[in-house]
Amino acid sequence: MRTSSVVVGLVVAVVLVATPAAQQTPQPAPPQKPVARFETRVDLVTVDVSVLDGDRRPVRGLTAADFTILENGKPQEIQAFSAVDLPDVEVASAPWIRDVAPDVTRNDDLADRRIVAIVLDDALPMSVGGLTGNLITYVKKMASEVVNQLGPRDLAAVIFPLQKSNGQDFTSDRARLLKAINRYTGNLADRAMEHLGIMDAPGIIATRREFLYRSLLSTVRMLTENLTELPQRRKALILVSEGIPLDIEEMFPQIALSSGSGAVSQPALVSELHDTFVAAQRANVSIYPIDPGGLRVTQSITVDFLKGLATATGGYAVVDTNDTATGIRQIFRENSSYYLLGYAAPDPKMEGRFRKIQVKVNKPGLTVRARTGYFERGRPKPPSKKAPPAPVWKALGSPMPKGDVVMHATAAPFAVPGRSQGAVAIVVALHQPAPPGADRVVEDADLLVNAYDPKGDRRGIERLSARVILKPERAAEVRYELFSRLDLPPGRYQIRLAASSSMQGKSGSVFVDVDVPDFSKAALSMSGALLSAAAGPTSAPKDKLASLVPVVPTTRREFSGGDRIEAFARIYQGGRKALATVTVSSRIVDGLGATVFDTTETFGPDRFATDRAAEYRLDLPIERLAPGMYLLVVDAKTRTASSRRDVRFMVR
Repeated sequence: MRTSSVVVGLVVAVVLVATPAAQQTPQPAPPQKPVARFETRVDLVTVDVSVLDGDRRPVRGLTAADFTILENGKPQEIQAFSAVDLPDVEVASAPWIRDVAPDVTRNDDLADRRIVAIVLDDALPMSVGGLTGNLITYVKKMASEVVNQLGPRDLAAVIFPLQKSNGQDFTSDRARLLKAINRYTGNLADRAMEHLGIMDAPGIIATRREFLYRSLLSTVRMLTENLTELPQRRKALILVSEGIPLDIEEMFPQIALSSGSGAVSQPALVSELHDTFVAAQRANVSIYPIDPGGLRVTQSITVDFLKGLATATGGYAVVDTNDTATGIRQIFRENSSYYLLGYAAPDPKMEGRFRKIQVKVNKPGLTVRARTGYFERGRPKPPSKKAPPAPVWKALGSPMPKGDVVMHATAAPFAVPGRSQGAVAIVVALHQPAPPGADRVVEDADLLVNAYDPKGDRRGIERLSARVILKPERAAEVRYELFSRLDLPPGRYQIRLAASSSMQGKSGSVFVDVDVPDFSKAALSMSGALLSAAAGPTSAPKDKLASLVPVVPTTRREFSGGDRIEAFARIYQGGRKALATVTVSSRIVDGLGATVFDTTETFGPDRFATDRAAEYRLDLPIERLAPGMYLLVVDAKTRTASSRRDVRFMVR
C-alpha cells in the first residue's frame, strides 16, 4: 500500500559570507585525456563515426580532410569536426576505487564520461540457440560483463521493458547496477499464461505478441528520447534480446512481419520502429544488440532484426557467437575513440523523409561504422499556450543531472524512534562563482527536493528558498550548504534535487540513490555515515537536522592536514530480542589497497538507549595521512549479523 507524499513548504532567510573555510574546492576528478569540443548548431546534421583498423582497433589522429560524407549520394561539406578520445578503462591499484561508489554525488563531472544504457529484454520469450543451460543466467552474465567494463566515473543504467521497477537509473554505483541485473527474471507473463493453458487461445497469441514487441520498441524509443538533452556525444544502448521477427531491410516502404504462414503488415510496429530510429538518431544513440541465444544452426529473422537495428544507428550486433565477452569489450573500445562530424542538411523541403548517409575515409584498409541515415525533422509544433515550467522543475525533470549550477549532495538514512518510517538527512552544496568587483551580491537560491520510488511515484517533497549574501574573496568560487529532511518508508529511492540561482540565471540538478532499511526489524543495521568538519562550509538552516543528528554534516570529501573531521553513524538492533554486544571496526584504506588506520570499539548492551540505538563517532586522523585517495570502512558485527558503511575521501 502506498503512503501519501510528504509535502513540506519551508522558506529560509540565510545570510552567508564567504569565509576561508567555505572556499574549499570540489574533489578533483582523476586526470583525464583532453577531449575536443564539438561545435553544435541547430542546422547541422551530426554523425558520430567509428574508424577501425584490420584488428578492429580504433584509428586515432584523423582530420576532417580524411572523411567524405554523402547524403543521398551527394558529397556534403563538413562544417564541424571533433575527435573524441576518452581514457582507456584501467584497472585501479585498489579494487575499491572502482567498486565503491562515492557517497557524495556531483553534477559537475559529467563531461568525458561514457553513457551506457543496458536494456534487458523481459518482454519477449527467449529460446536457447547454440547455448545450453539456463538462459536467464546467460543474460545476467552478459549484463554483468558490461558493468565490469565500466570505468569508475562512467554512468550506466539497467532498464526492463515490463518490470520497470526492477531497473536502476543512471549511476556510477556498480553494486546498484549488479543488484538490478540480478533482479532479471525473463518473461514471467508468457510463462504464467503457458502454465494456465491459455497461450493457444484464439486471438491471444497475435495480440499479445504485438503488445510485447511494441513494449520493447517503446522502451528503447523513450530511453533514447530522454538522452537527447545530453551534449553532442555518443551514447551506447546495449540491448540484450533475441529480437523481433521484423525485416528492417524492407522497412521502406513496408516492414514484413514473419508470422508462420507468411508476412503480414503491422502498421503500429512500423510506426513504433520509425519513431525509435528517429529518437536514436537525434540523440546520437548507437544501439548494440547482444543475442543471448549465441551461435545458431539456422539463420533467424530475429537475428537480422538485431543486425539491422545496429546498422541503422551506428552500432554493431553481437550475434552468431558464444563469445559475447569479446563483443562487449569491442563495444567499449569503440565508445572510447570516435569522431563527430557535422554538415548542413541540404534540401530542407524533404520534410520528414528518410535521407541516406554514407561516410568514407580516404585511407585504405579501414572499416567505417556510422548510422545509415536520418529522418528530417518535421515542422515545429506551435508553441504551447501553457506556461513553461519553472527552471527548477525543468532541471528536476531532466534525465541526467544538469551542471549549469554546480551541486554536490549526499543522503543518509536514520531510524525514527517509534515509527516504521526512516528519516533521510540530505545535504546539498551549491558552488557559485565569486562575484567580481562588488562589495556584496544578493543571491536568491531556490531548492527543490523530491524522492521517487522504483515505480517513479513521488513519495516526498520539500522546497527551500534561501537568500544568500555573497562577498567577493580571492577564491574563484564560494560555497554554501543547505539541509533537508524527508521521512520515507523502507525501500529504494532516488532523491532528486534541483536548484536555481538568481545571480547566474541558471538551474542545475543532482540525483542521489538511497536505500532506507527497515531499522525496526533488522537484527543489526547502521544509519548512513556522515562527515562533519570543525570549520565546515557555511550552512543553513542550522537546526534543520538537529533533532535527527547531533552533528552538522557536510558534503566535503577533500581535506588538508589541518582539518578536524569527524565521522558519525548510529547502530541499531531491531526486533525484541535481548540486546547483543556489537563490535565496531573502522579502517582507512589507501589508493594502493593498504590499511593505514585501524581501530575497534566494543558496544555492550548498556551502550544502547531505550530506542535500541547507539551513537558511533570517529575522529579521522587526517594529519597522519599522506596526500591521496582513501576509503573509510565502518563495519558493525554481532555473532550472527553485520552491517557496513563506506565513505571515500581525499587528502590534499
